[in-house]
Amino acid sequence: MLLQLKHNDFLRLRGARGVAIEVVDGRVWITEDGREADSFLDPGGRYRVRGDGLVLVGAETYAGDGAGAEVRLLRSP
Repeated sequence: MLLQLKHNDFLRLRGARGVAIEVVDGRVWITEDGREADSFLDPGGRYRVRGDGLVLVGAETYAGDGAGAEVRLLRSP
C-alpha cells in the first residue's frame, strides 16, 4: 500500500506488529508506543513496527518547501 503524507498529515496505526514502513520519497518521523526515541527516515529507509500499540508517522518538511512524503506499508509474510 502506497500512501502520500502532506505537511501536518499523520498516519496512525494500531495493531500493526510486523508491518514495515518504507520511505519512498521525502523524510518521515515515526514514534511508537513503548519506544523512548523517535525514528527519522530518508528515502530507502525502513522501519519495522515492534508492538501492537499506537504508531504515528508524520511527514517532515523543510522550511518553505511545503512538500510531504510518500511511504509504502509492507505486511510481513
